[in-house]
Amino acid sequence: MKIDASKQGFIAKHKDKKFKTNRGFINWLNRLAKYRIIFIDKGQDCMEWAIDEHGEVLHSYMQSSVWNGMMVDLEWLKIGKNIGVMNVEKQCTQFYNFIIKKIELIKNKPYVTVVKRH
Repeated sequence: MKIDASKQGFIAKHKDKKFKTNRGFINWLNRLAKYRIIFIDKGQDCMEWAIDEHGEVLHSYMQSSVWNGMMVDLEWLKIGKNIGVMNVEKQCTQFYNFIIKKIELIKNKPYVTVVKRH
């Protein structure tokens, strides 16, 4: 899957975003998440990221405080390859041992669905 990286920058815009309610967070994530990145399970805690159109990690189901706000280098985003994250200080890409299993474009569907309990 080819993703346009032409508008990508090194600055995270959503890292410190706070929400009053879980529903507020879900609505925000559904609005901004453009890609679901799923990693091959190699024993790491982090298995999936939601990223926006610029590559910012909006949500990680595990270790959100570590990964949220990181900037994925979209030019290196390919299935079967390690995830590349931009290092702001060095202006380069660092690669982590998280191998990309799937890149899912989120189009006209919510990233998170809420099931109402009766």
